[in-house]
Amino acid sequence: MVAHPAFASALLLAAALASPASSDTARPHGASAGPAAGFSEGFSRTSPAEVASRGRSKAAPETIGASSPAEHEIADRTDGENRTAASAPAGANERSDPGRTLSPGTASPKRAAVQAGFPALSSSGVSPPDPIIAAGPNHVVVAVNSAWAVFTKSGTQVFQTTAFGWFLPQLSKLPSGALLPYDPQVAYDHFSGRWILAYSATDTTSQSWILLSVSSSSDPTAPWYSWALRGDANGADPVANFSDYPALGYDDTAIYIATNQFRYADTGFEYAKVRVLDKGPLYAGAAAPAWTDFWGLEDPASPGAKVHSVRPAKTFGSPGVEYLVSNSPYVTRTFVTLWSLSGAGTAQPSLSATDVPVTATLAPPGANQKGGSPGTPGCPTPCLLDTGSGNVTSAVFRNGSLWFSHTVGNAGGTSSRARYARINVSAKTVLEDEAFGADGCWYFYPAVAVDAGNNLSMVFGRSCADTYAGVAVTARSTADAALEPSVLLRDGDASYVAPIGNTELVNRWGDFFGAALDPADPGKVWVVGEFAGLHDSWRTWVGQTAAALAGACLPDASTLCLENGRYSVTAAWRRSDGSAGTGTAVPITDDTGYFWFFDASNIEVVAKVLDGCGVNGRHWVFAGGLTNLETTLTITDTQTGAVKPYSNPPGTAFAPIQDTTALPCP
Repeated sequence: MVAHPAFASALLLAAALASPASSDTARPHGASAGPAAGFSEGFSRTSPAEVASRGRSKAAPETIGASSPAEHEIADRTDGENRTAASAPAGANERSDPGRTLSPGTASPKRAAVQAGFPALSSSGVSPPDPIIAAGPNHVVVAVNSAWAVFTKSGTQVFQTTAFGWFLPQLSKLPSGALLPYDPQVAYDHFSGRWILAYSATDTTSQSWILLSVSSSSDPTAPWYSWALRGDANGADPVANFSDYPALGYDDTAIYIATNQFRYADTGFEYAKVRVLDKGPLYAGAAAPAWTDFWGLEDPASPGAKVHSVRPAKTFGSPGVEYLVSNSPYVTRTFVTLWSLSGAGTAQPSLSATDVPVTATLAPPGANQKGGSPGTPGCPTPCLLDTGSGNVTSAVFRNGSLWFSHTVGNAGGTSSRARYARINVSAKTVLEDEAFGADGCWYFYPAVAVDAGNNLSMVFGRSCADTYAGVAVTARSTADAALEPSVLLRDGDASYVAPIGNTELVNRWGDFFGAALDPADPGKVWVVGEFAGLHDSWRTWVGQTAAALAGACLPDASTLCLENGRYSVTAAWRRSDGSAGTGTAVPITDDTGYFWFFDASNIEVVAKVLDGCGVNGRHWVFAGGLTNLETTLTITDTQTGAVKPYSNPPGTAFAPIQDTTALPCP
C-alpha cells in the first residue's frame, strides 16, 4: 500500500473566496458569513486489511466507563424573539401508536414483515454509542462513537476497528495524539458508489478536527482515503472555536458536513457552520482537497438569532440545490428553517433560507423506563434517559419533498414523541406532520428513509413504564393516511442508569439512530438503534424493513408512480413492422410524468393522475400524445389492484384522454 505522507506542519492555505463582512448588519437576514475556501491535511490511503493487521496494540486508549465528550448545551432563545407563528397548536399532530403492544418481530397487518435482524456493535467502553448505518450493494456499515464495522446483509461481520485505530495516521500527527473520535456519521453515496465516514475529534481547548474517510469503490473492505479537516477554521482562516455535533449529507455534486461551533474560551455556543466538499477530488484521493465554509447561520425572520444543529439531506435525484433543515431556536418551536445551498463546486456557491411554519412543539422531557430510573451520585432519582433537545436527527430529499425527523415533547410535557414531517420544497408548505407515541411511553431519536415511491420508514428508540429501552420501527406507505402501528425490533434487557458528564451528570442515550435505503433493493430500508443490555450497558440492533405494501408502485426506467405513488403507469408501443417496446418514464411532479420511446429529447406521451375524490368520488386520468404509433397506456391502482388500459390504434394521431371517472376512490 502507499505509505502515509508526512503531516503538513502548517495549514495549506489558498486564497479565500471573496466574502462579505462578518457583522450581522452587513449581510442579508438568514444568510451566513462566507463563503471562504480551505484545504484539508493529514492524507492517508488505508485498507481495512491494513488496520486489522496492526492488532490491538494500536487500539484507542479507551477504558471501561469512558464517555464521548460532554454534550455542549445550547440554550433556547425566548419566544418573544420569534416572529414566525406555528401552523397548528402543540398536540395537533400527535398520533397514538396502536402497535405498542405487538411482540418483537410482529408486523403490522398493513406492512411487510421485518425481513432481517441481527445484533451489531456492543458496549466497548465508550458511552453513549450514537449508532448510525449506511447500506451499499452487498454490505451494511454500522458506526458508533468508539468503533465502526462492516457486515454482510445476512449479519456476518467482516471487519471491525476502533475509530481511533482507523484514523491513527491522522491522529498520530496531530499536536495531541490522544484525541478520541466521536459523533460518527456514515453514508453510502448512491450517485458515485462510494462510502463516506466522518467523526469529530477535539480537546475543546486548543484544537478541533473533522476526520473524513471515503472509500475507493463500492466495496467497503477495499482501500479508503482519509483526511483531517480543521474544525477550528472558517475556510482557511483559524478561529477560536471548535466543531461538535457533525451532520452529514450529500447530493450528486458535493458532500456537506454541518457542525455546531463552540468557543474555546468558555465552551459557549458561537454559531452553526456548513462545510461543502467537492466530491471529485475526494473520490480521486487528492492529498489536499478543498472545501468551502458558510458560518453564522441565522433565523431569516429574526436577524441576529443564531440557529444551530443544521441537518443536510441525503439527496435522491438532481434538484440542482442541496436542502438542509434546522429546528426553531426558540422555547416553543413553531417552524423549521429550510436552507437551500446552490452552486456547490463552483466559485460562487450561495446559501439562502426560509422559515416554514409547522405544528408547535416543545423540547422533549427525559424518558423513564421499566422499574423506574433510580438515581446515582450526581444524578438523583429519577435519573431519566436523556432524549436530546429536539434537534433534527435525519433528513432525506427526493421527488420534490424534504422529509425530516426529531424528538419532541407531547403537548402536556409529560413524554417524548418521535416526530417526522414532509415539506414541499417548492411551495414551502408541510404535506405531512406526525408526532408518534403512546401513553406511558417515551419515543426518541427517530431516523427516516424514503423509497422512490415516497414510502417512508422510521426507526426510533422507545421505553415505557413497563418496558426497558429498545428499538422499534414504523412506516407510512403512500396508501396510508398516517403512520402504521409500530413493530418492536429489539426490547431492552434491563434498565440503563449510567450518567456521564462534567459538573452535571446526565443519563445520556446518545444523539441519533440511523436509517438507510438499500441501493440494491430500493424498496427495503436498513435501520440501526440502541437497546439497553445487562449491567447498564448498551447494545445495537440492525433490522431490515419495507414501508411499501406488497405490489406497491416502485418507479423504474419504464414505470411512473403517480398520485403520491398509488398509481403505476406504463406506456407500450408497437410499430407497423411488428417491432415493439416500452417507453422510458420521466417523472415531473407527484401526479404527472412523460414517456419517450426512441430519443430522450422526443416526448411521446404525457400522463397525469389526479385525486377527484372530493368532487365525484373518482380518480381522474388525463393524457396526451405526440405520436401515431400503436400505444397502450396502462394505469394500475396498487392499492386495489384495478387496471385501466387506454389504447391508441396504429397510424392514428394519439387522441387526448380526459377520463374523470377512471378509477374509484377507496
